[in-house]
Amino acid sequence: MAGLKADLPPAVPVVPVRMTEAWLLFDEKAIRRAAGNPNGTDPLQVPVRQAEDIPDPKAVLHEALRTASGLSGRRRQKFNVRDAVHRVGEYIDDFSPLRRLSAFQRLEEDLATVLREADWT
Repeated sequence: MAGLKADLPPAVPVVPVRMTEAWLLFDEKAIRRAAGNPNGTDPLQVPVRQAEDIPDPKAVLHEALRTASGLSGRRRQKFNVRDAVHRVGEYIDDFSPLRRLSAFQRLEEDLATVLREADWT
């Protein structure tokens, strides 16, 4: 069993205050691109500043993606929100706005520690 631990890569726990979806709410441009409508103009009602205070950020993100899609009626109902959620992070170029969030600061500190201890820096 002792040898098993050496074979495992280091791990860093990700523990946001609410849900990781809260960390995706700060970039409206990425939300619109993930929804397949990068030039959309419908207001998304995304409370960027209080992202970690939202009781259900997953629901807010899902609704923002549906709105950003620009779809209506049956097409909106068929819109695959779960796939779009996974694409949001791919379209974020700069995560630095998250550095004001305590949970994200902790993630960066933990990641730096693991990288340093593994001699990967």
